[in-house]
Amino acid sequence: MKVVVTARHAKFNALLKDAARAKARHLERFFEHLKKIEVIFDLDGDTRYSTEMIASGLHDHIIVSRARDKTALGALDRVLDKMERQLIKYKEKLTQKGQHRTSRKATAGSREGSGDVWW
Repeated sequence: MKVVVTARHAKFNALLKDAARAKARHLERFFEHLKKIEVIFDLDGDTRYSTEMIASGLHDHIIVSRARDKTALGALDRVLDKMERQLIKYKEKLTQKGQHRTSRKATAGSREGSGDVWW
């Protein structure tokens, strides 16, 4: 999985970027088919930081999360929580598509004492 960390409107130190890479790699535990994660740090005004995370995965599906906080690490943690929830929800959606219900005709004929059932 490829992790890209960039900054807009400010320069962020290498420790913050390394923390973002490590935490982004942690997301692979929730969804194994991730191809690329982009983490974008931004400075809104003088006191607010925003972080955007873009994950591309299976079938080139893109999931985007955004968060703001007073600190850059706080915004990173918030965006990670949002991304984890979205990835879990997307994975559940994919696994539910694979489950098929049995048809009504097949279940009606297999019941005991049902006799002849004509549809």
